[in-house]
Formats: sequence, structure tokens, C-alpha cells
Amino acid sequence: MGPDSQFVAETDGSALDVAFLSLGMAFLAFLLWLVYRTMQRPRLPVNRSDDRAPNANWAGVLRYLVTTPVMVLFWLLVFLFLLATASDSRSGEEIIIASTAVIGGARLLAHVKEELAHELAKTVPIAILGFIIIGTGFTDLTRTSDTVEEIESQLPLLDSYWLGLVLFDIVVTAIWFAVIRWRWLRDQRRVAEGRPTEGFFGRLGGRLRDIGYDEGQRVE
Repeated sequence: MGPDSQFVAETDGSALDVAFLSLGMAFLAFLLWLVYRTMQRPRLPVNRSDDRAPNANWAGVLRYLVTTPVMVLFWLLVFLFLLATASDSRSGEEIIIASTAVIGGARLLAHVKEELAHELAKTVPIAILGFIIIGTGFTDLTRTSDTVEEIESQLPLLDSYWLGLVLFDIVVTAIWFAVIRWRWLRDQRRVAEGRPTEGFFGRLGGRLRDIGYDEGQRVE
């Protein structure tokens, strides 16, 4: 084989590797986008109006209860896949615990402050993806296979964490729903009494956010 033929073969091989890597990165980015889009907000559909307290119909509650275990499993599998392919020093148990912690934190923040949940659910996968791109890349196939086997050996633990996340999400959602109903009733009572709907701590928080801004300029 002459130099020109060898160059063409090497170029074709490199181009093929780049094409496969590009497709893999695109698929991975899509999975990450899907994860943080579905994790960042409460998943129980709530009906809101000015003249009625927030409520949820039975169809919405049933859909939430049916889809939550599936979505939790999807989030867990994506994070397990990411960490298993990007980490060469973590055990299967550590990867399961780390994945569970990220999902639990994001779901808690989704019911407390949606913007923070958005950042957490987005930043962690993107940080892992950035590590893969500019760092050492994916771990070798042998190490990834060993990590997957470690995770498979921890299936009882994985099942426990999956069930715990499902129950955690249901409990947090129930508390969040009760709180938004209570806030609506509280605000209605304050309006009827001629008082501002924001309480002391709400006004204090607004003033702290406005420190350093001109008068009348609102901090978004």
C-alpha cells in the first residue's frame, strides 16, 4: 500500500470515528436536555384560578402516580450511565448514591425554587459532559464494563434508592400542594382584611433583593 492509499485509509478511519463520536455526543446531549427539562418543575398538574383555591383532579393525580416511578427510573439510569462511563475511580455503590443525591436534591428544589432546580438538574450533567469532552474522555470499555457489573451486583440497593426517590417525590409533592393551597387561602384572607398579601418575611426578602438598585427598579 502506497503512502497516498495509507493516508486515505487513515483519514477515512478518523472521519468515521469523528462521525460516531458526534452522533454519540448529540444523543447524550439530548438525554441530558430531557432529564433536566423533566426534573426541574413539579410534575403534579394543578388547576389555578383567581376565584378558587388551587386544586388537582383525579385524572392528574393518577397520571402523576403512574408516571413518577417511570420518570425516576429514567433519571436514575441516565445518571448511572453518565457516571459509569465518565468515572474510573468510583465504585458502583458510590455511583448509585451520587446519582440518587442529585435527583433527590433537584426534585426537592423543584418544589421550593424552580430556578435552582433548573440549575442543579442542568449543571451536573453538563459538568459531566464537559469533563468527558475536555478531560480524559470516556473510560475504556473494560473499566465501564466492570463498573456496570458492580452496579448490577448492587441491584437490591438500587431498588431501595429508586423506591425511596419515588416515595420522596410523592411526599414532597403532597407537602408542596398543601402549601400552595394554604398560601392561596391566606392571601385571600389578607385581601379581605385589607392587608398586603406579602408577609413580613416576603417584604424583607424583597428589600434585600433590591439592595444596590435604584429606587423603583425591580430585581427579577
